[in-house]
Amino acid sequence: MVPVAEASVTLLPELSHGRQGLNTGCYRPHIVMGPQSQRVATREGNRFTENYLAVMFVGGPDALNPGDTAEVKLALMYFPEYPYNEVQPGATFTVREGPLVVGYGVIRSPGTEVFPLPPPNR
Repeated sequence: MVPVAEASVTLLPELSHGRQGLNTGCYRPHIVMGPQSQRVATREGNRFTENYLAVMFVGGPDALNPGDTAEVKLALMYFPEYPYNEVQPGATFTVREGPLVVGYGVIRSPGTEVFPLPPPNR
């Protein structure tokens, strides 16, 4: 069981690599806490210097398309092994697929509910 944060998320109007949208319940991007206006990953040479936090969209509309804004629920996938201390109400973030920025959002609530993650494939 992992905590679930509530957030408002907007997908960028033109997503890279031909993506038409995403389905909640299957989408597992990262979020990087920081300004919503950021559009490129921060690097030192070949190393990313940002803190990538793994999340899974577990609530919200069935699908989000480029340019859409929606209220969603984000399962904090690696809690408690990794503390998601930055995920606090009012904190802003970008949604990442690797180094690609595909959206942005704001945390509305750190969440009081929990989500059961499936066991890892072995």
